[in-house]
Amino acid sequence: RWRCDVALWCRVDGLIPAQCEQPRWEAAKSSGEAYFPPTFDEEGFTHATGVPSRLIETANHFYQDSEAPWVCLRFSRTALRKQCGIIVRDERAMPVGSKAVGENWQDWICPHVVGGIPPSVVDAVFPMTRDGSKFVSIAGVTDVTV
Repeated sequence: RWRCDVALWCRVDGLIPAQCEQPRWEAAKSSGEAYFPPTFDEEGFTHATGVPSRLIETANHFYQDSEAPWVCLRFSRTALRKQCGIIVRDERAMPVGSKAVGENWQDWICPHVVGGIPPSVVDAVFPMTRDGSKFVSIAGVTDVTV
C-alpha cells in the first residue's frame, strides 16, 4: 500500500500519511490524547500529504528548521470518520503557519484533517531519515532516497 508510483494512493486506499515531530507524537500517545500540530489553533486543521512521493519535498519545504526527530504517521479516512467523527477535506495545498506553499504546488490537492490525529487510528509509524537538516527518506513509505 505504500508505493510512491501510485498517484491516487490516498484516494484509492483511503490511507493518509502525515508528518510530525516524534516528541510531540510520543507525548500525544502517552497521554492518550490526539496529536495536534503547533499550527492547529491558527489554521483549524492538521496538514497531511495526499501523495507519499511528495512527503520528502513537503518536509524539506516546511520543516527543516525543526531539529527534532520526525515520524510519518499512517492512518485512514475511514478510521478517523467512523471511530472518531473526524472528517478530512481534500483542498489545495495551503501554507503551514507563515510559510507559503512551494512554487510548483498549484495543482496539489492535500488531505486536511479537521481535528487532531487520535493515537487509536494510527496503524503505523515510520521514522524519517535526515542528513543534517535535510529530510532524505522514510523507509517503507517513500522507498527512494533523495
